[in-house]
Amino acid sequence: MSTIVKATLPVEEFALAETFDAVPAVEFDAVRLVTHGTDRVVPLLWATDADSTAVAEALAADESTDEVALVSRRNHDSLFRMRWTADVRFVTHVLVEEDGAVVSARGTSDGWTFRVLFPEHDAVSSTYAACEDQDVDIDVTQIYHLDDAPSLGGFHLTDEQFRTVRTALERGYYKVPRETTLEELADELDVSHQALSERLRRGHLALIENVVSP
Repeated sequence: MSTIVKATLPVEEFALAETFDAVPAVEFDAVRLVTHGTDRVVPLLWATDADSTAVAEALAADESTDEVALVSRRNHDSLFRMRWTADVRFVTHVLVEEDGAVVSARGTSDGWTFRVLFPEHDAVSSTYAACEDQDVDIDVTQIYHLDDAPSLGGFHLTDEQFRTVRTALERGYYKVPRETTLEELADELDVSHQALSERLRRGHLALIENVVSP
C-alpha cells in the first residue's frame, strides 16, 4: 500500500544553511523539488517572511545553490529558481531511490521537513537504512497510508496549510459573524499575523484551484 513518510533533516544536512544564517526569518516551500531518475534537480522555492532582495543575495552566496534567479514576486512572497549542488542532489537521491516522490518540502532555520510518497510500504525501511548507511541524519516523525493523508476535499495540502485552515475552521473564523480573529489564530498557532495571513491565502488558493480548474 502507498505510504507517506514525514521526515526532518537539519539544514546543515541538506541545503541553504548559509541562507538561513543570513536571513533567519525566511521560510521556503518547494513548488518542485525533484524528479525521480535525474540528477538535474531544479527546485522552485517560495520564500516568505523576508525581504526578497536580502533572500536573493543570501541564496546567491550560498554554497548549496547555483544559478539562482528570482522568477516572481507576489505581495510578500518571492519565487526563486536555482540548482542544487552535488551534495544536495545526493541527499534527494537517497530520499527517492526506492521510487519515492517528494510530495512537499518546507525549510526554516529549524530544519527541513519532507513528505515522501512511497508506492510500497517496504520501501520506507529500505530508504531509512540507506540514509543510515550514508550518514544522512534523517528523523522520521510520522508514517501513514496515503488514504489517511491530511486532505480537504480530496486535495492534499502541506501540513502547515492543513493545520492552519483546520484550526481556522474549528475556531469559527469562516462563520458569519466570525467567532475569532486573525490575531487570535496567530497567537494560538504561534506565528506572526503576516505569516498566518499568507499561509491561509496559499491554502485557500490551493483549494480554490482544485475546485475550479478543469
